[in-house]
Amino acid sequence: MSLWQRLLRLLGYRKSSDRLSFPVDVAVIRSLQDLAEVERRSETELASELLALALAQRNVAEANLLRWRGLSEREKQVAALICLGYTNREIAARLVIGLETVKSHVSRVLFKFGLRNRSDLRQMLADWDFSAWE
Repeated sequence: MSLWQRLLRLLGYRKSSDRLSFPVDVAVIRSLQDLAEVERRSETELASELLALALAQRNVAEANLLRWRGLSEREKQVAALICLGYTNREIAARLVIGLETVKSHVSRVLFKFGLRNRSDLRQMLADWDFSAWE
């Protein structure tokens, strides 16, 4: 079974003839109709685009989670504190490690995420909740 087929099954799609059907909340249908009307597009076109966007975002989120799981525990601590806005000095004091050690962890975190700087990391993980790390 392909990834697409598994996704459709998880979403509750049922194949009937050549069309896919699934239960949708009435409010969602109305929102889709309103948005299609405002954008002067067909509901089918808009729904297809929204589903594609959601799948793309899901892929990005999954890739970020895999990267996160590839970090050591200390790198996770450092990454979380970066995302909370801590400076290297503040991270060093909080974790009771040297400043050069923090810099090393920051470099490895950025490398593992394929990023150039701390603000890119904060932006990439902006929707993550790091409050437990404070």
